[in-house]
Amino acid sequence: MKDSHITRGGIRRLTVCALLVALSILFTHVFTVSTGFLRFNLGCLPVLLAAILFGPGAGFAVGAVADMIGGVLAGYAINPLITLGAASIGLVAGLVWKYLPARNLTLRLSCGALAGHLVGSVAINSLALHLFYNYPWSVLAARIPNTLAVTVAEVLLLRVLLANRALMQAAQGGFTGRRAS
Repeated sequence: MKDSHITRGGIRRLTVCALLVALSILFTHVFTVSTGFLRFNLGCLPVLLAAILFGPGAGFAVGAVADMIGGVLAGYAINPLITLGAASIGLVAGLVWKYLPARNLTLRLSCGALAGHLVGSVAINSLALHLFYNYPWSVLAARIPNTLAVTVAEVLLLRVLLANRALMQAAQGGFTGRRAS
C-alpha cells in the first residue's frame, strides 16, 4: 500500500465503529424495554463509547449511521431530524469529553453523556416528535426522567468498559491476537 491514505489504525477505527453501529442497532431494537411511549434501552452506549474512544466526529457518525440503518431495518422512514438527534448525542458527548478539564473520570463521563442526551434526545428528538408526529409538550416532558435513568445506566457501564484494559487495548490498536509465550 504505497501511497494509500488508509492506514492500519484507520482500518481498525473503522472496524470498531462498524461494530459499535451494529451494537447500537441491537441494543435499540432488540434489547429494549418499552412502556408504550417511553423506551428504555442502551442504544446510545456504543455511540458514547465511539465518542470517547475516537472523538466527536466518530460519535456523530456512529449515532447517525446506527439510526438510519436501524430505522430502515425496523421498517421506518428515515427522519432527518431524529437522525440529527441521534448523531448529536455522540457529537456533544465527544466534545464535552474532549474539552472538559475534569480530572474525575465519572464526572467527565456524566457531563458528556448528560449533555449529549439533553441536546440530542431531550431537545432535538423531542422537537422532531412534536413537529412531525404532533406529540404534545406535556407528554414529551415524561422523556426527561427516562433520559436521566438511561444516562446513569450508561455512565456506570462506560466506567466498567473503560476500566477493562483488554477492551481498551483492542480498541486503540494494541491487541495483536497473539498469545505471549
